[in-house]
Amino acid sequence: MTLQQLVAGPLADCCWERHSRAIAVVLMRTRLAAAALVVALAGPAAAKAVTLDQACQTFASKVSTAQASGDMTKAKNVYSEGSKRIASKFNGATCPQVKAP
Repeated sequence: MTLQQLVAGPLADCCWERHSRAIAVVLMRTRLAAAALVVALAGPAAAKAVTLDQACQTFASKVSTAQASGDMTKAKNVYSEGSKRIASKFNGATCPQVKAP
């Protein structure tokens, strides 16, 4: 039921004056909840923003860890997936200091 339907229907006969404040509070809380949701969803994304250098350092560390484990298949997969992810997030960029296993 919309606010207009509510005002024209049950509240029109009864007590619009008494309920208008409650309706205003509900609408305000709804807007605040929607705004809080937007902030909550946008907050983590902004906090995770990294530079290409930071991403390359993390990528190098993951490749190094995978190589140290002795599992070359895993190391190659980490390198392949990491290279794709870097390229997609940084407009085709690469991390030349990270060598393929």
